[in-house]
Amino acid sequence: MFKISYKLFENENVEGNELNGADGYFQFEIDNETYGIFITEEIDDFSVSVYWWMYYLLEAVLILKTERYVLISDIEKPSIWIELKKEKDVVGISKVSADKPKGSGAIETKKMPNLMYQYWKEKRVTYEDLKKEVIDKTKLYVEELRILNNENNKYILSLKRLILEIEK
Repeated sequence: MFKISYKLFENENVEGNELNGADGYFQFEIDNETYGIFITEEIDDFSVSVYWWMYYLLEAVLILKTERYVLISDIEKPSIWIELKKEKDVVGISKVSADKPKGSGAIETKKMPNLMYQYWKEKRVTYEDLKKEVIDKTKLYVEELRILNNENNKYILSLKRLILEIEK
């Protein structure tokens, strides 16, 4: 089982083409492990970029259509990555630590040097279940964003484009 939970925070001070609802709480659960934070109160100290987590998960699912390995960098924590390894129709998801070499991006398709499995390792989910949960939750998120922003906001359009690419 793979489950995403999120809560977006509204920000009336958003200007121009920025995105209202980009930040909030984000958490995913796989087997008996969770990553991220989701609480009922709105406490800014614990907020993260819900937008970028959704975007990077969509990118990872898209890459896994043709590749077997993806790392997603936790932009909030300097040496934490979420590793996704696909074998046939099953994806093993691990929380790992590794140095982030100069020039590395938020999404990588090669193992990082010094990668260590200090946390949990290869929690399994089918690719289809992962894909369905990521797409379904991102579509809900997009609907919430459309209420708070202009429907043609570049960030909303980017999420919609990735969803369409995955669904091809």
